[in-house]
Formats: sequence, C-alpha cells, structure tokens
Amino acid sequence: MSCCVVGALQVEAILDKENFTLEEILDEEEIIQECKALNSRLINFLRDRAQVEQLLRYIIEEPPEDAENKRIFKFPFIACEIFTCEIDVILKTLVDEEELMNLLFSFLEPDRSHSTLLAGYFSKVVVCLLIRKTVPLMNYVQVSKPMCFYSVFLYWVILIIDYKK
Repeated sequence: MSCCVVGALQVEAILDKENFTLEEILDEEEIIQECKALNSRLINFLRDRAQVEQLLRYIIEEPPEDAENKRIFKFPFIACEIFTCEIDVILKTLVDEEELMNLLFSFLEPDRSHSTLLAGYFSKVVVCLLIRKTVPLMNYVQVSKPMCFYSVFLYWVILIIDYKK
C-alpha cells in the first residue's frame, strides 16, 4: 500500500473510534492531505464550531511554558494549514460566528504577547479569509470594530500585500 492510502486509513481509523480528540486528528501525519482530498468525514468533524474554536486557539494563544513540542509547534502549524486549505465549510463556520471572529482578532489586542510564529499563522489565516471570504470579513471589521481598528487593519493588510509582491 502507498503511504497516502495508509495515512487515509489511519485518519479513518481515528474517525471510526467512538471517542477521539481533535489532538489525535492533528497528530496524524496525513491530516493535511486528507483535508485537501476533501475527506467528508474529516471535514464534517473539523467544521464543527468547537473544533474551529480550538483550531483558532492553537493559532492565537501562546502555549503554556511546560507544553509539549506538539502543542508548541505541530498543532498551531496544522491548524493554520487546515484553515489555509480553503475548505469553504470550515471558513464559513469561522466567518458566520461573530464570537469566533472576535476570538481570531483578539490576537491584535495590545496587551497580548505575540510570538513571531503565531503572528505568521494569524496573518496566513486572515489573508486566506481576505481572499476567500472577503465580504463577511470586511462586514465583520466594519461592524464589530471601531474605526481606528479598521484603519490599522487595512494598513496591516496593505503591508502584507506589498510584502508578498
């Protein structure tokens, strides 16, 4: 069997379990390939509000000092990759829930510490939303945030776009 088939079978084996965690799924080597292959069972699990919230937390919250390497490096990376796979139903769960959008943008609050690693993941997710969910993202920013925040956000986006050129 090829490694992709074995990886798909391992993901399916986890999904077949009666009780499994998001962390078990994120720890699976072929998770990104299965997302890109649009594995419907996996996507149905990941699109759940609770899972989207936890994926966001991996991206925006610094891990505890005593956290395992998986929590520090792997889970935030995989969470970011899941969002940037541009799976519509997962992105829709995020942009349709104001509370989840508030959580995502809480990363920009001035009293929060920001590692370069998480800042990069946050940026990738926001750019993905800007490209794939432009209208809901802009509606959120206009309605939910003060004008000052909106101006800073637009300036930040312009800097990112200029940097990508």
